[in-house]
Amino acid sequence: MSEASQPEDHELFFPDFGCFGCSATNPAGLHLSFRRTLDTVYATYTIPERYHGAPGIAHGGILATIIDEVSCAAAAFLHGTHVVTGELSVRYLRPCPVEVPLVVTARIVREHPRYVVIDTEARQAETLVATSTGRFFPQARTESAP
Repeated sequence: MSEASQPEDHELFFPDFGCFGCSATNPAGLHLSFRRTLDTVYATYTIPERYHGAPGIAHGGILATIIDEVSCAAAAFLHGTHVVTGELSVRYLRPCPVEVPLVVTARIVREHPRYVVIDTEARQAETLVATSTGRFFPQARTESAP
């Protein structure tokens, strides 16, 4: 079964290659996991205090990393292709407190012969804290040495 044809509403996994964002075996990683509903992929994650910028507020770079990971997961699990990020524009709308559950949803909004465009929303409860748009380019998966 291809990744794009996986049934909905169950946990989705990438092969474990040590990724900072989604690998369960990367000791310094985020250990993100993903789920799919209809035309979206999402992840729920509570940003730990150690990733704060201003006291109590998530560093923008870690929020962008989570957004990037969920976007790449959308390409893999909705489109059936592994991608690399070519461009990612994040709009921070509100401070994102640490230690509060965050839900990031991603969906493919346009397909081009060379890339897909993916939009995301990051929410804490009902509060929209960030949005993004990115271009993601298909990339053949290669095995690399650890």
